[in-house]
Amino acid sequence: MPTIGVGEPDTPMPSALGTMNGTWRLDKLRGKPSMRGYLETMGVPELAIEAHEKGEEDHETIHTIEFSDTHFKIKKQSRVTDMGLDLKLGEECLANLPGDRVKTTIATTENPGQQVKIVSRMPTMNGMANVVDTKTLQREGNLLVLVQTLTIKNELSGKEHTTTRYFVPHEGALIPLAATAKGSVGKK
Repeated sequence: MPTIGVGEPDTPMPSALGTMNGTWRLDKLRGKPSMRGYLETMGVPELAIEAHEKGEEDHETIHTIEFSDTHFKIKKQSRVTDMGLDLKLGEECLANLPGDRVKTTIATTENPGQQVKIVSRMPTMNGMANVVDTKTLQREGNLLVLVQTLTIKNELSGKEHTTTRYFVPHEGALIPLAATAKGSVGKK
């Protein structure tokens, strides 16, 4: 659980706010957490979007973050997602995708442990897209909140969508991987 004023050993603490290191749960009651607009901009079929919405509605979405002066690492788990990302800050990462496609990603920060900006360029079902995923830690009263602002823009159509999602510290045991999440199908 994220703590106030205590960071990882290699993470200097610029203020008493704390760090985003820890496990976070999507607050489904706040804002409009649906990924519908993002998925539509990617060209995802309606049936898949509905399945994604149902999965997020019925199950928790969990992000576990490790953030230091040099790296940003996140593990995303939900009914429909089981993926991890480990980025060296300021260094472009290339990922080879099926069909000779490439995704590029770079993470930067102006405030290690409290803010990260992840910029990706990736192929989608309807052309290349640019994605800016900004995560910022903020205090609301006695609660730390992780705010995610996710903007996607399709290069060909010019269509753009921004989603803002709020995550709160997760308490208790982590959810087991869902049978439908990528990477867990057929694994025991």
